[in-house]
Amino acid sequence: MMKRKDNQLSLGDAIKHMISDLGMEDKILSVQIEEIFVEMMGAYIMKYVESISVQKQVLFIRINSPELRNELQYGKSKIIAHINEEIGKEYLKDVKFN
Repeated sequence: MMKRKDNQLSLGDAIKHMISDLGMEDKILSVQIEEIFVEMMGAYIMKYVESISVQKQVLFIRINSPELRNELQYGKSKIIAHINEEIGKEYLKDVKFN
């Protein structure tokens, strides 16, 4: 195994720095969070979801079923915990259902 010089980064670290420097980290995390939520909920629940977005570490979900909205409200902390675990960091702070 070759030893790196002190001023060199792994490719993964260099990409992370570039993403951060370009201000793209939040956008990338938003897309990941939306994809995780869709996968987590499945097709049956997603047919009631009108829109999903992430803004300032909050996941906004517009649902056209009041009953489903109330049910998901009870599982909010589990949704946040699962998504944060999947992305590997404590990023998502809240979920708002409209």
